[in-house]
Amino acid sequence: MEDNLNPLFLLSPPEGLTIRLVTLADLPQVAHVARITWDATYNQTIAPENRREFLERSYRPENLADAVDAPGHWFYVAELKQEVVGFGHFLQRYHPTQRRAELVRLYVLPEYQHEGIGTAILKTGFAALAEAHMQQCFVSVQASNTPARKFYEGHGFVFHQNHGQFLGTQIVIMAEYTRPISAKDLEV
Repeated sequence: MEDNLNPLFLLSPPEGLTIRLVTLADLPQVAHVARITWDATYNQTIAPENRREFLERSYRPENLADAVDAPGHWFYVAELKQEVVGFGHFLQRYHPTQRRAELVRLYVLPEYQHEGIGTAILKTGFAALAEAHMQQCFVSVQASNTPARKFYEGHGFVFHQNHGQFLGTQIVIMAEYTRPISAKDLEV
């Protein structure tokens, strides 16, 4: 799989970066990272009231708590100098014939993007999925989010289909990608 990676995404992460499982104490920082990155990423495509409502519902620490140390969840923070600068959350999804997971969240603060942090989170998650014998991972990203699409494509995700999704009062077109998980992913 490494052969398919875009050289841009082969950056070494910053010295001192730690990728670890999230704790309950991290959840306020996770919510902070979500607010900052959502506003920076979606300020031109998602109405402010829809962003606010989504962030309030989805990133309230008590609403994230069920994912901490839960079976079928792989929820990580990226920590640099005792500060959470990003996070990623993988979730096992039911499929009748295949062990599948979905990357439901991956965000890195804007000032820390393009430093290999997102890649480090992905590699950690892929290794955990391989260890859990998942066969496939999928992710949905806003179709107009070209940088995110290139990031996922650079990490072996292949476009599968577009679909619409309600976000508050608007419909957002999402691009769904899939990626096989294999024993090679154990090599972090």
